[in-house]
Formats: sequence, C-alpha cells, structure tokens
Amino acid sequence: MNRLSFIWGIALVSLTLSALGCGGGSSNGDDSTLSESTVEEAPVTEPEVSPTDTAEAPAEAPAESERPRFVAPVRGVAEVAYLAPDTEVIDGEVVTKIRIQNRATGAIAGLKVDEFWYDSDGNSLGGDSQRVRQPLLVGEITTIELRIPRSSRMNRNNYSFSHANGEIKATQVDELPDPVEEEAEEAEEAESES
Repeated sequence: MNRLSFIWGIALVSLTLSALGCGGGSSNGDDSTLSESTVEEAPVTEPEVSPTDTAEAPAEAPAESERPRFVAPVRGVAEVAYLAPDTEVIDGEVVTKIRIQNRATGAIAGLKVDEFWYDSDGNSLGGDSQRVRQPLLVGEITTIELRIPRSSRMNRNNYSFSHANGEIKATQVDELPDPVEEEAEEAEEAESES
C-alpha cells in the first residue's frame, strides 16, 4: 500500500510541475501571461539618415545575382579530380593533404574522403575520415587534410571517396588550375567589359 501511495504522489507532483512548466496556471488570477505583463512598450523612433548614408545603401545591398541560392546536388556517381596526395610526418602524426576538384555536372554534397593505412602483411592499421561541410560547386577546388598517429608498421595507404548521394569516380591528375588565378582573370574580364 505504501508503494502505491508513493507512486501516486510522484505522479501528482510530476503532473503539477509539467502543467506549471507548460504555462498551465497563472499566479495572479487574471488571464494575462508572463510575457504580456513584463513587456514595456518603448517609443519607436526613426533612425536619422544622412545624405551620405542614402548614397551608400544601394552599394551595400547584395545584388540579385549575389544572393545565396539553392544548388541541386548530384545524385548517383559524381566525378572528381585530385592531385597526388602530399603526405608528411609532423610531430608524430602522418598528415596527408589532398586537393580535390569537382568535375561533376552539379554540386557535390557531403564529399567524404577516407584514408586507410596497412602494414607490409596487409593488416589494417587504422586511418582517418574527413567530410567537406559545404557543397562543392562545379569546378570548385578544396583541400582536405587527413591525420593519423604515426606507427613504425605503416607501409602503404589507400583512399576512398564518397558523397551524401552516391559514389565518387576519382581520377588522379598531374595538375589542377589555381583557383586564385581564375578569380583574378574573371575580375579582369569584368573590368574590361565595363
């Protein structure tokens, strides 16, 4: 009998606390809520606008073409090109940097690179996995850095590419265009046209 009374008591306290926590009761007896009674109305004043501010306002507003827009990601097999990975040992860690370019027809969402290390007998020693957080647009180049603690048994490694909506067909190339130069060329072309 004591257990049943104890359970009913706990249930009643829980129900009361959840009702009060969800706004089920008012302590002063009227129909106003806490948010209505504590809000004070401040007078609304219009900001002062100087003539120089109005001239700069259109320049600061983003143009229609600069607005963020949704880019449909590639589904299924996507193509990427990558440079030979640059692997070096830094402070007891094996650091591998891979430059990857999107050569698919659309953006690649959730590009993921897995690195696996093996010893001379073919036994797995572990590895690292990194994901590109933002969609990789068509022609865009990114660098992924993979880290793993150094082991004296490390002999060879292997890479696996994938993305959120399917597989990746990766091709190793000798050279990728420098993205900084491309942006500079586009800016020069835009200046010469105007």
